Amino acid sequence: MKILLDKTGMTETDWQEYRQNQQGIGGSDVAVIMNLSPYKSAFSLWLEKTGQIQAKPVQNEFVEWGNILEPVVRDKFRRETGFKVQENPYVMQHDQHEFMVANIDGECFDPEMQEWGILEIKTTSERNKGEWENGPPNHYHLQIQHYLAVMGYSYAYVAVLIGGHHFKYFKILRDDYVIDKIISAEMEFWQLVNKKIPPEIVSGDSEAIAEAFPLDNDETTLMPPELEELAERYLDVQKEIKALQDEQDWIKNRIKFEAKENKHLRGVRFKVSLPTITKTLFDSKKFAQIMPEMYEQYKTKESSYRGFTVKLVEEK
Repeated sequence: MKILLDKTGMTETDWQEYRQNQQGIGGSDVAVIMNLSPYKSAFSLWLEKTGQIQAKPVQNEFVEWGNILEPVVRDKFRRETGFKVQENPYVMQHDQHEFMVANIDGECFDPEMQEWGILEIKTTSERNKGEWENGPPNHYHLQIQHYLAVMGYSYAYVAVLIGGHHFKYFKILRDDYVIDKIISAEMEFWQLVNKKIPPEIVSGDSEAIAEAFPLDNDETTLMPPELEELAERYLDVQKEIKALQDEQDWIKNRIKFEAKENKHLRGVRFKVSLPTITKTLFDSKKFAQIMPEMYEQYKTKESSYRGFTVKLVEEK
């Protein structure tokens, strides 16, 4: 491992700016690359790494309190285990694969292992406690194995504070089989970054595509045969969805009719609820007519996005 950056004395603003411009793959990127992240897709990460869009800095109360509580959780781990614990103020780099970088929370010395290991600190809300029942969630496991690969260590501990009051910690051993898979996936992804070749698009990429191509150029280009086939399949899927939606609506209406004014139906296996729901709507058009100045004052543009329609070309 090599020291890439000394963070000593860096402000939070400096650190966030560095992260925005960091060249390389960090621990939080691994699950994204391997399509196991609940937060981001590989295509979105590729857009960031190729400089086509700016990574959105995560700035909310969870992050703020996570930073505030990090030393508290670190000290709690030290007192619970009796281990030697130290901070690591560096961004580290893999000896061979220079695109692999690690920004760990600290290090600890487990007397049983007789060597230093990684200490990773997490804070999470009470609603996520189920994900931590038997260990860290899968995307954190990948992050830890990435760190172990970069640092050359054989083990790590993950200490977590759940809901602000429940403390747990887990020991994770180095898994060279998983690390080989991670390095292979990261190498492939980094080649795509360097060659400006996008990874495979997935269903959750709508927002990333909209951000990458927010405006049209008012031009028409020729569609290749493979996209013609996709367009045809899109129309077929639309019909299938419509047929299923019609069936779903028929089932719903039949049950509603049989239920009459009853709020609940209970059977042997299922319970159906039919509460009365009253919607309150805001007539923005009428408001704009009555109070145009106030309407203009509070009107905001949320975002630009590209629409999508598929039609058969009219035969001449």
